[in-house]
Amino acid sequence: MRPVGITLIGIYQILSGVLKMLFALSIMLFAGLAAKLASIAAEGNAVERTLHGFGHFIGIGILLFGLIHVAAGVGLLKMQNWARLLTLLLSAIGLVLLLPTLIVSHGLPLIFGLINLVSVFYLAMPPIKRLFHAERPALRAAA
Repeated sequence: MRPVGITLIGIYQILSGVLKMLFALSIMLFAGLAAKLASIAAEGNAVERTLHGFGHFIGIGILLFGLIHVAAGVGLLKMQNWARLLTLLLSAIGLVLLLPTLIVSHGLPLIFGLINLVSVFYLAMPPIKRLFHAERPALRAAA
C-alpha cells in the first residue's frame, strides 16, 4: 500500500513535468516566430538563425527536464527507490532555483517552494525510506 503523501508528490511531479513540457513547446514555437520577425526587421538571416537556434536549445533543455519530472513521478507511484532519489534531487534543484524569487515575491513561487521543501523532508524521513527499500512480494515469489 502506497502512502497518500507519496501519491501526492508523484502526481505533483507528473503535473510539474507536463507543465514544463508545455512551456518548452511554447518557447520553441515562439522562438521561431520571433526569429522570423527579427529577420524581417534586420533584413538578414544571421539574427534569425541565432534566435531560432537559441530558442530550440532552451526549449529542448526544458523539455528534457519535464520528461525527467514525469519519469520521477511515475517511478514514485510505482514505489521505485531511484524515483525517490531523483525526486529528492529535483526538489532540491527546484528550491535552489526558486530561492531568489522566494526572497522577493509572494504567491505562487512561495507555494512551489513549500511543496518542494515538504517533498524533500517527507521523502527523506526514515519510515518512508524504509518503504522504498522494503522487499516486494513479487521479488520474494521469484526467489
